[in-house]
Amino acid sequence: MPDTILTAALAFVLLAATAHRHRRDAGVATHGQVRALRLAAAALLLVAFTRAAGPLAGERIIRFLVGGSIAGIAVVLALSFDAARVLAPVRWLLSRPRPAPAPARARAPARAQRG
Repeated sequence: MPDTILTAALAFVLLAATAHRHRRDAGVATHGQVRALRLAAAALLLVAFTRAAGPLAGERIIRFLVGGSIAGIAVVLALSFDAARVLAPVRWLLSRPRPAPAPARARAPARAQRG
């Protein structure tokens, strides 16, 4: 259950970073970043659901809903206290320097490549 709570809380922080109210605190600048954060949050919620204990039945669903509820309450309370500090990991993640793409090689004509 603690892993479900932590995974769901991380997903909810990523979803909060995509909200219009918190985008400035999280450093989200483009719609591509919003889409990527929402996709990552959905993947984390799926992981939290599959890692909830029990077979795929009512127990797993209840454990996921309880863990998600606890995580949601914790994230909302933390965001209301200090949103900039809660969203700092997202800001760090988005501000990391990206490796430069490899330069495209000039394509030689097909005859020159054959021989």
